[in-house]
Amino acid sequence: MTPFTCALSDFVRPQRVAVWLLVTFVVGFIGSVWVRLVPGMSQPEAFGQIVPVLVFRVTALASAVFATMVLSQEVEQKTVTYLLTRPIARWQLLLARMLAALVVVVSIGVLAEVAAAVTVVGPGALGSRAFWMDLLLHGLGAFVYIGLFTFLSLIIAKSMIWSLLFAFGWETFVPNMPGDMYYLSVMTYLRSLSLHPQPETDPSLLTVLAGSMSPQTAAPAVSWVALIGSGAFLWALCAWWFSRYEYSPREDAD
Repeated sequence: MTPFTCALSDFVRPQRVAVWLLVTFVVGFIGSVWVRLVPGMSQPEAFGQIVPVLVFRVTALASAVFATMVLSQEVEQKTVTYLLTRPIARWQLLLARMLAALVVVVSIGVLAEVAAAVTVVGPGALGSRAFWMDLLLHGLGAFVYIGLFTFLSLIIAKSMIWSLLFAFGWETFVPNMPGDMYYLSVMTYLRSLSLHPQPETDPSLLTVLAGSMSPQTAAPAVSWVALIGSGAFLWALCAWWFSRYEYSPREDAD
């Protein structure tokens, strides 16, 4: 088996698939409840709230989990030595495993998007421009998140905690901060490229609880360059770093 197929088969074990299917079910359930609880808001507007507040964060969560599994899991389980015996360049090995993680994360994001679209708007939403743009944004978001979280796993022990803090702490509050700090958030660019209509009413309970009362946005051109450029840079940085530094089983993993 190639490093890509080997990693992919590990990432999609039945018990893991079951957990993420449950997550997408929960997303659909929340969407179906939310659209009925917000008076005076149209279904497309409700969908436009659900996607950045909930669905995009599923992609961030999945990225944090699977990026950690790219290498950190191998180090903690003391199987990294066997992984590195493959007759393949280290950077190629890492990128193949990152690509497998990207495929899985994008698939999870697509399932969550479909669940939210069907339960909030109905099957007709699957043909809208906003829906198809969201699918592309899931791919770009996962591309950046996996690059960032994999790099964290290369330089920090127990990186899962830091990845989750970024996904649910940094990505919640930084887009709402004054000044130029919002440019350092992936969620800023995903929101900026989203085609969903936004409600003109006061912030809803969902956005308040998510810390998204008045998120900043960036110009579309800036958003495209930021997502593609930062993702490519992070993936290249991961490949270079893994090729340069040694990794061995960590004795303190237990």
